[in-house]
Amino acid sequence: MDYSDYLSEASPSSAATIKALAEQALWKYTSIFLAQPFDIAKTVLQVRAPGAGQPPQATLRNKFRAIETRPQAELHLPEHDWSSDSEDDAPSYFTTTAPTGLTPPRQPRTRRRRGSPDHDAYSDADISPPPPPPSPHILDIKSPSSLMAVLSNLWQKEGAWGTFKGTNSTYVHSILLSTITSFTRSFFAAAFAVPDPSLSFQINPPAGSVGGLDILSSPVPMASLSIVVFAAGFAGIILAPLDIARTKLMLTPSTHPPRSVLPTLNSLSSWTLPWSIAPVTLLHSTIPTFMSTSLPLFLRSKLRVDPLHTSGLYVLATFIGQALELGIKLPLETVLRRGQMHIAQSAVNGPALQTVVEVGPYKGLIGTMRSIVNEEGERNIKAAPVKGVAASRLVKPARDPQRKKGQGLEGLWRGWRVGMWGLLGVWGAATLGSVGSKGGEF
Repeated sequence: MDYSDYLSEASPSSAATIKALAEQALWKYTSIFLAQPFDIAKTVLQVRAPGAGQPPQATLRNKFRAIETRPQAELHLPEHDWSSDSEDDAPSYFTTTAPTGLTPPRQPRTRRRRGSPDHDAYSDADISPPPPPPSPHILDIKSPSSLMAVLSNLWQKEGAWGTFKGTNSTYVHSILLSTITSFTRSFFAAAFAVPDPSLSFQINPPAGSVGGLDILSSPVPMASLSIVVFAAGFAGIILAPLDIARTKLMLTPSTHPPRSVLPTLNSLSSWTLPWSIAPVTLLHSTIPTFMSTSLPLFLRSKLRVDPLHTSGLYVLATFIGQALELGIKLPLETVLRRGQMHIAQSAVNGPALQTVVEVGPYKGLIGTMRSIVNEEGERNIKAAPVKGVAASRLVKPARDPQRKKGQGLEGLWRGWRVGMWGLLGVWGAATLGSVGSKGGEF
């Protein structure tokens, strides 16, 4: 039977198919290679313990500053007996002129002003000796949210190679993630007689929109959404050990072996997902997929925003939705990266695992978030303005701003600029004419 009348073009040859796959793989690797330095900087800021890598001079200066600002009553300064000094230092006019025995000369006593701190007032508990200098591979990061500071430190300590660590593992993880997700999604779609969401695309997408999975044309949208979310969670669980190895390669010095994917996987205690990070891994894999896939369905069914009839409003709503997805994903990713490094460090039997920064503690999903916000490090807070008579009595403002324990809510969104740059870049390319590309942060 001749199908030439139904086919507009001839089927591609094997050579053309292989060439297309090679070009796609090269393009994928190039994009990951260019984005890897920013991904490393974001991961470093997420797992870094606040205050780590601080120079010893700064630590000693902070202790002196704390002692100077401490009230006099807390310093336990010794009170001086001025009456005894007056009696001892006063000359004796009514003494005999007869020679007396030799007496040892009295040591002169120096007078001290009342309220001046004595050397013994500062105990060893207040001023401890400076800690030893940090290891040469530890990054000295002054700003807790500066991506460029992390990249500059990596370049100085490890060279250009230090900013591209883990590129191969990231590429392998990306290829396997898309492959396992697509296979699982297609398998369950065929098993439950549901159209494959990966084969449904918008016929005429609006300008500036970013294409992807479309469940609007499915006869059972909720079933298609469930399959998509399940496939994403299944792929995240299967590839969890590879993701741990990828994170370990990015956060360990480039001079410390192993530096390959398979030896790093072999250094882990197990090739399965550890139970301690299973909840955050599942949430990190499913929630962003659920939000990106269900947003078009929500806009069309609840808000009557259609990509064909109200294309401008649809593009704006989709952009806001993806920005919200990024805001929910980053706290989960911060907790996940700390949990992965906790697993990697616990798998080391010999000396402690060397990392480029001191990794913050992992206390579970909620415990880690609470620790980041309320317990780790210190942050500046704005003092309440003083009004009335009290304000006129102030001679000068305090030298240092008030400090509060914890990083605050901004500690959960370290590295948000990387995701926003990627989102704006993808949307800008789509607006200029690159329609049909898949959006997201790089």
